[in-house]
Amino acid sequence: MWTRTLPAAGLAGVLLTVSAALTAPAAPEIPAPALREPEDRSQPWAHEPSVEEPATPSLLSRAPSTDDLPGQPSDDVIVDVPVNPNDASIPLNLTPYHAIPPAVRALQESDRVSVEIIGQSAGGRDLHLVVVTSPMTDAEWTEWQRLSDLRTEDPDAAIAAMQAGAYDDWKSPLFVNSNIHGNEWEGTDATLQVLDQLAFSADAEVTELLDQHVIAMVVTNNPDGRVAGTRANGNGFDINRDYITASQPEARAVRAQLIRYEPLTMLDEHGYTGTTLIEPTTGPHGENYEYDLYIRQAIRNGLAMEQAVLGLGEPRVTAVNIPFRDQTDGWDDWPPIFTPMYAMYHGAVGHTVEIPLNPRGIPDAQIAERHERTRINTAVSRATIEANFAWAYENRMSLLADQLEIFRRGEAGESSRPIDDGLALSLALGANKETFLQDYPRAYVIEAERRGDAAAARLAQFLLDNDVEVHQARRPFTAGGVRYPAGAYVVDMFQAKRGLANTILDVGRDVTTNFPTMYDISAWSQASLWGADVATVPAGGALETRALSEIDVVAPTGWVAPDPVAHFGFEADTLAGIQAVNAFVAAGVTVRRTTSGAFTVPGSARAVVEEAAATYGIAFTALSASAVRGAVPVSVDRVGTSASADEVHALARMGFATTNVNAAGFNAGTYAFADFDALYVSTTGFDPRQLDATQQAAFTAWRAAGGTIVGRGNGGVQFNARATLLPVTAVVARSDANGIVAVVNDPASPVTGDALSSSFVSAPRHFTGLGAGLRVDQRLGGAGFFLAGHWIGQETAAGQPVIVSGVAGGADVTLFATEPLYRSHPEGLFPQVANALWQ
Repeated sequence: MWTRTLPAAGLAGVLLTVSAALTAPAAPEIPAPALREPEDRSQPWAHEPSVEEPATPSLLSRAPSTDDLPGQPSDDVIVDVPVNPNDASIPLNLTPYHAIPPAVRALQESDRVSVEIIGQSAGGRDLHLVVVTSPMTDAEWTEWQRLSDLRTEDPDAAIAAMQAGAYDDWKSPLFVNSNIHGNEWEGTDATLQVLDQLAFSADAEVTELLDQHVIAMVVTNNPDGRVAGTRANGNGFDINRDYITASQPEARAVRAQLIRYEPLTMLDEHGYTGTTLIEPTTGPHGENYEYDLYIRQAIRNGLAMEQAVLGLGEPRVTAVNIPFRDQTDGWDDWPPIFTPMYAMYHGAVGHTVEIPLNPRGIPDAQIAERHERTRINTAVSRATIEANFAWAYENRMSLLADQLEIFRRGEAGESSRPIDDGLALSLALGANKETFLQDYPRAYVIEAERRGDAAAARLAQFLLDNDVEVHQARRPFTAGGVRYPAGAYVVDMFQAKRGLANTILDVGRDVTTNFPTMYDISAWSQASLWGADVATVPAGGALETRALSEIDVVAPTGWVAPDPVAHFGFEADTLAGIQAVNAFVAAGVTVRRTTSGAFTVPGSARAVVEEAAATYGIAFTALSASAVRGAVPVSVDRVGTSASADEVHALARMGFATTNVNAAGFNAGTYAFADFDALYVSTTGFDPRQLDATQQAAFTAWRAAGGTIVGRGNGGVQFNARATLLPVTAVVARSDANGIVAVVNDPASPVTGDALSSSFVSAPRHFTGLGAGLRVDQRLGGAGFFLAGHWIGQETAAGQPVIVSGVAGGADVTLFATEPLYRSHPEGLFPQVANALWQ
C-alpha cells in the first residue's frame, strides 16, 4: 500500500491517516448489462451488415490491436532554450522557464518517465507533459489501451470486465495541470519536486503507486505568462476561461490529454486566495454533470488534501477553504470554461487548488518574505498533489466504478440523479447540496447541406474534437417526427459523454433567482452562438438510425460551380465566409457586395476561388451579370484598434490586419489615419480629445472620406461621445450580469439583416435618447428575452436597442451594446462586426 506521513518529506515512507469518513464509498451496485432490442442501442450506428459478415467477437476476447495506442507515451527530444535573466520566476526563487527543459530531460533518465511536447504556447514555447508509470511492454500498453478505450466505447462491457477482475491490474490515469495562470507559479515547482520523487525513488510504496497508475503532469500550461509574470498567455487570454471555446493553443493541448487519458482525478494548481482553497465548489453546479457521483468522491478527496495541507505544520497555513462546505455562493462550477470543470465531462474528479500566500508585489527590501511565501506555497501545492495521489491509490476501484457509471448512464440515456451521499449532504453549506436534474434530449440535429455549410461543419468538427460522437445522414431521415435532408449531422445523446455534448449544444438556463452571485460567466452555447441551425429531438422522440453513419472527421464542404462562370457568388455570414472575403482582399482579388448581401468575385479568379473553397469549406455559385449589378467594392486592409486582447484575437481570426492605436501614437506620427480603413474601439485607451490640432483635422478628413468606426461597450460609447459622432446615450445594467439573449434584427440592416436571433451580453447596456437619422439594427426581444445566464433586473431591458448605426461627418458608425467578440467565443456574431467594418 502506498502511504505517507505528515508533514510530508517526500512520496515515500509515510503514513496518511485519514478518518473513516474520508474513505471512498463502496462502488455502486451496477446491474449487469441487459440484452437490448435491435432498435435500441445495440449497434445503432454500425453500417448495415452484409450476409457474409461474421458475428463480432466479445470485446473481452477480441485480440489486441497495435494500430492506435494514444495513451502510450513517447519520449521527445527536449531542447534547451536561451537563458532569460528577466524571467519573472527568478526573483521569487522559483524555476524559470529556461530551467524546465534540462529538468525534464534529467527525468528521462528514469525508465519510468516519458516527456512529451504536447504543443506550443501562443508565444511559441514548448508545453511539456511528463508521464510516469512503471515500465510496460508494447503488448502491455496494447492491453492497457484496450481497457482504457472500453470505458467509453462500451461502458456495459467495461463494467462487466471490472466485475470479472480485468481492471484489477489496469493502471488508472491521474492528471495534474500547473501554472495555467502565468503569475501563479508554485504549482510548477511542486510538480517538478513530485516528479523527481516518482522518477527516482527506490521506495517500494512509490513502486506500488506506479504499478497502479499512469500519472500525467503538465509542468507549466502557460510558459508565456510564467516568463512575463502575467496571468494571461502571449495572446492576452486567460486560458482558464477558454476550455469550452478552445481558442488558445494551450487549452487545446491540455484538452487533447484529458481526452487521451480520461483521468480518474484531475488537479489544477493555482494561487493566491489568502487561505488555501480546495474544491468542490459552491452551487450552482453544472447541470450536465452526474454530480451525485462526482461529489461523493470529490468531497472525500478534498478533505484528504485538506488534512495533508494542515499536516504540514506551517504556522501561516492554519485553515483550508472547501467552498462546498464553507461558502454559500461565489465559487461555482457552473461554466465549463475552467480546466477541472471541463475535465469532469471526461469522467474526472476535478479540483481547482488555490495556494494561499501572494508573493507578487513584495519589494526587494523584503526578499526573504517573498521567498518564504513561495516556499510555503510550493509545500502546500506539493501536499495537495501527493495527497491526491495517495487518496486515488487507496480508492482506485471506487473511482473507476463511478467513472464507468457516468459513462453507462450516458449510453443508457438515463436522467441525472440528486446527491444522495450522506457525507456530502451533511457538509454542504446552504444550497450547495441542490443540483439541477437533467432530462437529456434524445438527440440534436445540426441541419446542413453536403456542400458549403461551413457553420454546421465547424460545429460538427468541434464536437468531434471534444470527443463527442457525431453521425451524418447518408440519406434523408426522420427524427422526432421531422424530416431532415441527407448531409445533416446528428448527435445521439445516448452516448458516454452526453454531458459534454449537451453543454455545447443546449442554450442553458437562467440561474438569476437560484444564486445571488456567480464567479464568472453564466452562459455559453455553440448551438446558439456559432451560426449553425441546430434542432432538438426531445426525450422519447424517435430517431431513424439506419440512415446515419458515425464519422471521425467532417468531410470537406467546399464547392465551386463549374465553368463557364462570369461571377462567383458566396455568403459571408459565417467565420469561414469572413475569412474568405479578407483572404481575397489580401490577395488583390476584387470583392464586391451585392444588393442582396451576397459577395462576388470575378470568374477569372477561379484558381484562387478553388483554393478558398478547399480552405474555408464554403460554396461558390455562378452569378449572372444582372445579379451583380449595383454591387459595391469591399476592401478593409487595416483596422486600427483600441480593444481588449480577446477582441483583437477574434478580429485576427476573421482575417483583419489590426494595429493598436491611441492619440499619442497619432500625434507622434507612429501611424496616420490614412493607414486605416476602419477603427474598432471598445476600451477607453483612445481618447480622441487628446489628438493635437493636426491630427484632429486628419481625423475629420478621414471621416469625411468615408472612414468606418465601430464601437462596442463602455469604451465605444465613450469614444462616440468624445468624438461627437452619433446622438445616442447608453443605459448601463449590472456589471456582473451576462448571458444569452433573444434579439430582433432589422431585416434591411447591412449589419444585422441576416444575423442570428440570439446574442451574448456581459455587463449589459442598451441605447436610449436616439437622435434623428439613427437606425436601430438590433433590439432585445420582449418579455422572456433572457434565455440563459445571470442578470438581476433583466426585465427593464426588454425590447431596448442594443445595436445602432448612422453616419457622422461622412463616416459609417456602428455601436454595439452586445458582446459579439467576447473571449473569441460567439463565432456566429462575428459577421455583425465584419459587416459593420465593411460598410
